Amino acid sequence: MFKARSVILALAVVTVFASAPALAQDHSFRVFATANWISPLAEDDIDFGAVQDSIQGSTEVGYEAGFEWRMNKLVGLEGSYLVGSNDFEFGNTDIGSLDSSAITAALNFHIIPTKIFDLWVAPCASWYSFDDFELDSGVGGGSVSIGDEWGYGAQVGFDIGLGKTFAITGGVRYVKLSVNSDDAALNDDVGIDPLISRVGIAIRFGNR
Repeated sequence: MFKARSVILALAVVTVFASAPALAQDHSFRVFATANWISPLAEDDIDFGAVQDSIQGSTEVGYEAGFEWRMNKLVGLEGSYLVGSNDFEFGNTDIGSLDSSAITAALNFHIIPTKIFDLWVAPCASWYSFDDFELDSGVGGGSVSIGDEWGYGAQVGFDIGLGKTFAITGGVRYVKLSVNSDDAALNDDVGIDPLISRVGIAIRFGNR
């Protein structure tokens, strides 16, 4: 339900602000900080010990900070750093939590580049680093080592200008991502495929 509401909200914002006056974008840099809702979408069947069932992650809050360099009115290069943690269920049993961080690069194409409302779409690539998967005591405790992985996807984002410098920023990103471990208890590829919704504040500066 939360995932559907996030998409509906993004579409509603586009509908309301797409008709804003076409004032020229003239800043060259933008920095931002956001709160993120990280929702793993994958639900794969895996072997955990001697049992096979599906594994599914919970929606949790993370935090992201980043920047964008505007090469021109229509194209910008974005980089960001995200930290978060998700709990996971195996079947109907809570099995543990996984902390992660991600460095993401995106090529933003600004399709509505106005000062009041700025909308962009982008392909993106993310390098994910994971701490050990911490197992709950109910499934034996301990930890499972998880390797770093690349993920690839796309995002849509927007700014709502609050004057020349400040803006409310938000967006949605989808990343195709699987993880793996050499641990004998968890030796299958596990899909995560996070849908990441974010909202926060941006500061825009510089001139082109």
